[in-house]
Amino acid sequence: MNEVTRAHSNGTAAAKAYHRRAAAPSVDVFENADELLIVADVPGVPNDGIDLQVQNDTLTLSARRAPLSLDDSPALVREYEETDFVATFRIPAGIDTAAIAAETKNGTLVVRLPKAAAAKARKIVIRSRSGD
Repeated sequence: MNEVTRAHSNGTAAAKAYHRRAAAPSVDVFENADELLIVADVPGVPNDGIDLQVQNDTLTLSARRAPLSLDDSPALVREYEETDFVATFRIPAGIDTAAIAAETKNGTLVVRLPKAAAAKARKIVIRSRSGD
């Protein structure tokens, strides 16, 4: 367990000082003809607390919530764990990594990984030759 127990100077209660922990966010991955979509739940994380990085064939998601503080008062009892989110994804061949985009709404992050033109399915036209 990642906690330290301290006694208050007035002797009324013991408080626990929690260390931040990291967890994988809940994630769904979808594919359509034009793109892959990664939908991740990152509740309580503002846009500036989310970091997305692409390196080689890996997408790394890091999301950090601001610590909960009410008027800078120390908590007497604390059961709420401050949790950061971390996940890595292997990017398959055929994704245009330069065009990856992301947006958030109501604690949900949507990452769009567009397929490169060469990776998209296309219909091949069959021509008829005269005399066959």
